[in-house]
Amino acid sequence: MSDPSQEPLLQQLLRLHAIDQQIAALERELKQSQEDLFSAMDGVAGLKEELERLDGELLRARTDARTAEHTADAKRDQLERLRARVNQVKTEKQYGAATLEFDLVRQEIRKLEDKELEKLQAVEDLEVRRKAVQEELDAADAEVEPLGEKVGKRRVELEQELAIKRDRRHNRAIRLDRNVLGLYDRIRSGRAEVALAPLTGEGVCGYCFTSVTIQQEMQIKGMSTIVCCEGCGVILFPEDMSPTR
Repeated sequence: MSDPSQEPLLQQLLRLHAIDQQIAALERELKQSQEDLFSAMDGVAGLKEELERLDGELLRARTDARTAEHTADAKRDQLERLRARVNQVKTEKQYGAATLEFDLVRQEIRKLEDKELEKLQAVEDLEVRRKAVQEELDAADAEVEPLGEKVGKRRVELEQELAIKRDRRHNRAIRLDRNVLGLYDRIRSGRAEVALAPLTGEGVCGYCFTSVTIQQEMQIKGMSTIVCCEGCGVILFPEDMSPTR
């Protein structure tokens, strides 16, 4: 097995870069899986809060509906008493007064019945909404537990893979020239994972497409020195190189 430290410097950097990208991909997956689980749990919590809010509204709406019903019933009882009184009056004047009161109470009953129907409709609407939220909550609850188990299992796998990759990265990094490694790490920390890019056949940076000079192109292809792109700062390497070469 060949000693990695005997490889060309750019080849060593390219292999390190490939490992770093693998580590970054694993870290992204780990973070995303946790975020998916937290999002699902937040969804369940939000539905529970919505259900509690609806229960409160429903309780108030049912109370209002019962109050409206009782008020209307009381008026209907009053109307029946007035009806009996109308039938018992003996003079036309008494009849006129009783009839007028009867008509006024009947009008009040119509308004109260409309209000009663409005309150009952509000209760029905809330019950429909509560049923929908409850069904949504039941479905979300059923998904969270298996998702948690899946995320937990995958997390263990990812952390094991990350430990292996990080160990491999360390073993490669310690063989690199300290100054070159420092340059590489600085570029990568400011470039969100990207620290190396190929020099294309057109003589431009494969990351930002900034042109290089002929001398720089020769240095890059000859791998005689480290050349950074003047546009984006990444380290350039010959296009035909690969981390598995």
